[in-house]
Amino acid sequence: MTRLGRPREGVSGRRSLIAVIVACPALLMPAVFLARGPSLPAPVAPLPTIAALAATPAVALALKHADATENDLVAEWIRLASVPSSSGQEGARADLVEKALREGGLEGVTRDGAGNVIGVLRGRDLSAKKSVFMAHMDTVAKPGADFTMRREGDRLRGPGIRDDSSGLAGLVAAARLAREAGIVPPVDVMIVASVGEEVGLKGAQAFMDRMGSEVGAFVAVDGYLGQISYGATAIYWTKMHFKAKGSHTLKSFENPSATLAAAKAIEAIYRIPVARHPEDLESWINVGMLGGGDVPNAQARDAWFTVDLRSNDAELTANLDAKILDACRQAATEVGVTFEAETIQRLKGGRIEGHRDSVMVHAAREALELLDWKDVTITPRGTADHNIAILMGIPAVAVGVTTGDGAHTPEEVADIAPYVTGIKQLILLLAAPLR
Repeated sequence: MTRLGRPREGVSGRRSLIAVIVACPALLMPAVFLARGPSLPAPVAPLPTIAALAATPAVALALKHADATENDLVAEWIRLASVPSSSGQEGARADLVEKALREGGLEGVTRDGAGNVIGVLRGRDLSAKKSVFMAHMDTVAKPGADFTMRREGDRLRGPGIRDDSSGLAGLVAAARLAREAGIVPPVDVMIVASVGEEVGLKGAQAFMDRMGSEVGAFVAVDGYLGQISYGATAIYWTKMHFKAKGSHTLKSFENPSATLAAAKAIEAIYRIPVARHPEDLESWINVGMLGGGDVPNAQARDAWFTVDLRSNDAELTANLDAKILDACRQAATEVGVTFEAETIQRLKGGRIEGHRDSVMVHAAREALELLDWKDVTITPRGTADHNIAILMGIPAVAVGVTTGDGAHTPEEVADIAPYVTGIKQLILLLAAPLR
């Protein structure tokens, strides 16, 4: 579920990674809130910087192997992306991922009841809460779509090539490279390939419902390289139904039209003011699907459309949702048809107090800066699997492994050149303390 566009909040300058050691036990479980809060208490003891970790023999070897095997890594990415994997039909891609994790030497490779594929990279402290690195297997492409990936110069083109085939392939590669180089993370790391992300973060929800009490940190590998998302954007999906008796076209002038009501409602929805600035209030409204009617020569008895509402602010989410529903009711009343709203999903938004200044966000930024990636942005916007963790009060971020364009279209493109940088970013984060 790709974030819409690129966030604007730039960050530059290298800072050391500092541990946040909190003396008060009550503060160890962070509180989820809906507006940016104060920074965490001042750190009292340093952790190794990302630069120091990168210089250790195992991490240095993994980074070197990533550079040396670039062509193979890109070939593996293309191979995985070429396996059809529409939401709800991830099985063939899951087979490939499961095989790759086993061959990469991860432990406990399995598939859970939801269809998520899981492997474990063992850490030093087996008693500590685990870290989770998750990328999703599904794409928005419909079943039967052409998943042929085309190389065009320095870019790859095809459905889901970046969102999230790049993140999935990059995560599998990073885990394998880390394991082969002998990297032992601070805690156990669960590598998870999730299902159903594009249709409501379903795989992540199922996984965290089962494992959330054992998870201390969560990284979603989904998005654009350089973005660090530390918040959860609210995502409301609603299907609007306008219903009428219907009739033959020759009698249609005598009866109210459900399609006319739907059209008037859509026009009214697109007139609703939507905040674009500041980023804390940034919101989106999109009518994504339209339908209704049984035959061309009769009135539709049920004309419908879907609304995807997203906002970085909880109060604004509720306000916009109410305005959308009011626009639909008014259109139905004006035309003389009935209106029903069908809830598809309601994913609340939220943030963890002080998380923007946390060890995890600092580590993600330092990894990018160490790799000389100049375009680093930190944003509260987030619409990926990490939303589930944040809403459970578990520190989480989302990061990407490459750049591109055209997400959620058959002509999506992804850039090849940054891909190894994205994998190296993941290697560094796998080796780093994240809390």
